[in-house]
Amino acid sequence: MRARALALALAAAAAPAAAELRIDITEGEGGGVPVAVVPFVWADPGRVDTLSEVVADDLASSGFFAVLERSELPQADLRREAFDWERWRGGAAGYVVTAALEARPDGGVRIDYRLRDLLRERVVLQERQEAPRRLLRRMAHRIADAVHRRIAGVSGAFDTRIAYVSRGRESGRRAYRLYVADADGHNPAALLESPRPLLSPAWAPGGETLAYVSFEQGRPQVIVQNLRTGSRRVAPAPGASASAPAFSPDGAQLALAMTVDGDTEIFLHHRTTGALRRFTYSAGIDTEPAWEPDGRALVFTSDRGGRPQLYRKELGAAAAALPIPGPYAAGADIAADGRTLAFVQSRPGGGFGISLYEPAAGALHALSSGSLDESPSFAPNGLRLLYAGTAGDGRRVLMLATHNARILKRLTVPQRDVREPAWSPYRN
Repeated sequence: MRARALALALAAAAAPAAAELRIDITEGEGGGVPVAVVPFVWADPGRVDTLSEVVADDLASSGFFAVLERSELPQADLRREAFDWERWRGGAAGYVVTAALEARPDGGVRIDYRLRDLLRERVVLQERQEAPRRLLRRMAHRIADAVHRRIAGVSGAFDTRIAYVSRGRESGRRAYRLYVADADGHNPAALLESPRPLLSPAWAPGGETLAYVSFEQGRPQVIVQNLRTGSRRVAPAPGASASAPAFSPDGAQLALAMTVDGDTEIFLHHRTTGALRRFTYSAGIDTEPAWEPDGRALVFTSDRGGRPQLYRKELGAAAAALPIPGPYAAGADIAADGRTLAFVQSRPGGGFGISLYEPAAGALHALSSGSLDESPSFAPNGLRLLYAGTAGDGRRVLMLATHNARILKRLTVPQRDVREPAWSPYRN
């Protein structure tokens, strides 16, 4: 595990701040609730609609919807005519999303959108949003979230963000960058650049604070950074070597791995009082903590039994190994409902893939089949997850998968390595 930790540290990666993530569907499966997204109508006839494409792409990536092509729409242009229920009756769509946009005198935009249920022939969702022009793309994500919530019963988590690390070479030197981007990969912004490794970004509740591991001082330190103000501080204290941060569900505590007298254990750091208390005790390496949703227990990686395995420990109780077969299981993340764990598992034929484990049912499923997949991170609704994989040309890429493996997408920065993804919680 020490060798693996060192390899991960040396393999973190960077890309130009202006680079946009490209999304390519690599695998998929038919099915899903059929939804039509009609091109949105601007009051100004000279304006070109792009927001409906954002909504359609969001819904298509959910694994829950089948979005119709424009050629399949009975009405693909509502600029000159009203919505006609008769023309949609008996067609392929089950729901239809439409919207009208109007520029406001202050430079903002007003969006009125509707979701129609074609089976019942009625409007089931109708809302108005107003926003500055710079937030239009975010408004489209919020529309997709509302549509997903109205039909599926849970928000789609499209109006969230992701963090990731990239590596590159500039002027003959390695350059590491920590990025934050929209959940679909757009609007990437580099928070930090360093010639030394950056690792393990982790979000605090509310999505405005990020913790990560930095080797800027020559040793691993956990840095907590406020994304609004840019302020940074070392946790738990300057001079300590720490890694693998994970915020508690209420944001009050930060679990992390610290090395004390050559022994790596998990500690809990209280963010307000500064108190630090030891959580695990073993002769092996304990690291990569993940909180259960109720905040009463952690799942973590340990080699105390002679091989990397996942353990669960409640506060004040003994640790117990999870009954997962195979010689290697590590790096868990837990879905928001607590029912599913995603983790890295060795494959019988060699390599490492992402697996899903359901403790209540004892069910184990292989999600990916890459040679070196790692760092799974669930969306806040638990229905999708990101992980780091390897492209055919050897580049490290980010993969987006639905929990049922219906659809996989590759999010790649051209000609660069990208890894260590972390999906943000819902925004406040």
